[in-house]
Amino acid sequence: MIRIASRAALAAASALAIASPAMAHMSFETAQSAPGEQFRGVLVLPHGCDGAPTDTIRVTLPHGFTDVSAEAKDGWTLETPGNDGEGSQIVWSGGAVPDDGHETFAFTGTFADDLPETDILFAVEQMCGDVVLGWEPAVSLGDAPADHGHHGGDTITVGDLELSGAFTRATLPNAPVGGGYVTITNTGDEADRLVSAQSSFSPDVQIHEMAVVNDVMDMRHLPEGLEIPAGETVTLAPGGLHMMFMNISQPFVQGESVPVTLVFERAGAVEIDLAVQAFGASGMDMSSHEGH
Repeated sequence: MIRIASRAALAAASALAIASPAMAHMSFETAQSAPGEQFRGVLVLPHGCDGAPTDTIRVTLPHGFTDVSAEAKDGWTLETPGNDGEGSQIVWSGGAVPDDGHETFAFTGTFADDLPETDILFAVEQMCGDVVLGWEPAVSLGDAPADHGHHGGDTITVGDLELSGAFTRATLPNAPVGGGYVTITNTGDEADRLVSAQSSFSPDVQIHEMAVVNDVMDMRHLPEGLEIPAGETVTLAPGGLHMMFMNISQPFVQGESVPVTLVFERAGAVEIDLAVQAFGASGMDMSSHEGH
């Protein structure tokens, strides 16, 4: 689910709030490129912030993305980075996209030719007054499918649910935990619920969310599972809702897969394979789960 926080809370936490699963996530219109290539990123804004219009979009550029220019929009003030580089920002502000409105924000840059063929995450903040939603849309470099929703191969259907983009990230040799991500679409007329998950790689697979609690970003277990509303898509992705594999029995190795069985209240159980992607520096900090 999308976690909503004030700007002050986000500043104190030095992290992005995460959006609710009932809302579509902010993503790139086209999310495929290659090292050394120019990329035109068109961010698609699918909604406001739970009733409030969007007034600011801020994009923080990743390492290796340079020669950046952004496209101005009528009614918006545009700020662009002086000389690009990791951590530089593009900001559109002063506009107003209604809560039920749709809008796009575009910029162009070049990926360095020495970047590996992996997912590159852009940190995007969507601001609606004092409310901020945080997103991490990805661009895939090379032949791998792009954006977090498309790492796991074919779509799997169980009951009224469609599961796609199942993936995880490679772990360090002695890491005690690993994350799991998948996109779940409920095409039916009734809500379902992800109640549990099991895997041979872990004795305890939990469902977690990130939330701002007392101005501090916190990761917490959802013991009652995760609702999948009727007609909605819920995305488990780095920095937001996710599966957490506790006390993993072996490292997650890039290029291999991690099996997991998801158990739903209505649709029943289904086994999927999480494709192991490269260890991503822009992913969640797994160390915060130690001791859970």
